[in-house]
Amino acid sequence: MRSARRWRVTRLLIPMTGLVLLAGAAPVLAQETETTTPRPDRVQITTPFAGVAVEPGSSATFSITVNGPIGDRVALSLEGLPDGWTGSLRGGGFEVSQVVIEAAAPVIDLEVEVPEDAEEGDYQLTVAARADSGNTELPIELRLTAAAGGSVELTTDSPELRDSADTTFNFDLELSNDTPREQQFQLQAVGPEGWFVEARPTTDTQAATLTVPPGESAGLTVEVRPNPAAPADTYPILVQAAGGGQQVEAELAVTITGSYALTLTTPDEVLNAEGTAGQPSDVALLVVNEGTSPLLGVELTTGTVPTGWDVTFSELGVTEILPGESAQVTATITPSGEALAGDYRLTVSASAPDTDATDELELRMTVNTSPLWGLVGVAVIVLAFAGLAWVFRRYGRR
Repeated sequence: MRSARRWRVTRLLIPMTGLVLLAGAAPVLAQETETTTPRPDRVQITTPFAGVAVEPGSSATFSITVNGPIGDRVALSLEGLPDGWTGSLRGGGFEVSQVVIEAAAPVIDLEVEVPEDAEEGDYQLTVAARADSGNTELPIELRLTAAAGGSVELTTDSPELRDSADTTFNFDLELSNDTPREQQFQLQAVGPEGWFVEARPTTDTQAATLTVPPGESAGLTVEVRPNPAAPADTYPILVQAAGGGQQVEAELAVTITGSYALTLTTPDEVLNAEGTAGQPSDVALLVVNEGTSPLLGVELTTGTVPTGWDVTFSELGVTEILPGESAQVTATITPSGEALAGDYRLTVSASAPDTDATDELELRMTVNTSPLWGLVGVAVIVLAFAGLAWVFRRYGRR
């Protein structure tokens, strides 16, 4: 009975043990199946990008995988390189001429430098591989075109600004680098002689260069300070950005609307005058245009004037005073007939309509008494003496 029982247990354990062993071996078999890649029986060379477009003066790099039987020694060479071009096969920091295929297929780089004077067109290079397992070739096609390297643009939403000559103008521009390489650009801005014009990166006011990553844009600011004496006109501003063999420009403009300023004075700059009570006196005044725009329809008015006085102005003589020029006007001042002898103060203003150009002049008027009153005084004195003489002559004998 015991032997039969043992036999039955043994029969149950044997199949279970087999199942456990098979279960433990299954992952190992699966792993070996997954990691084992069939090796080619002869040398092969491949690249994911076998044809590209480049521009003159640029370079191109191709990643090349060399595969074949393990232990195969492969000699590599570059053929069909045009005159003036340079090319090399590099790996591990060295120029490579041979590789040995191991468990991991070697990867090398083909670097091709294109001269700037190369003509546009299609070119074909060949990477040749020679090994004991066989020979093979990998054609590489390059299309040479000026548009292949992308473009650089310099743009602005506000190419023209307008204001007076005493204004500081700031232009905001954007430099776009639509090329596959980071570019560093030298910035330059040119304006009229005697003006301050400067271009700089928006984020760094002290820098004269602007670095733009590939496919990105960066901002720059152009500051313009005109000559304060610049007459009203439109002035061009040229902005340039040069780097990476490319140069772009943006044409800006500053329109000076002109500044308005005037000075009211006298031809000899003497601000004293003399007059007689009740009698008109003429005083010459001078209106000088100190601004950069013409003055139209200048008007003269009185400010502080003594009571009973009258002040009138002659016509200006011209309807327009050009910048730097002047016009003369006559002020006729009539002191009150009752004015006592002495000094009096009065003010005169000049202004140009629709502008902020204005100036005020203070005159000091010395008033003398009328000669008629002097004659009257003399007559009174004479009559007084005559009366006294008559009195003495008539009553003196008594």
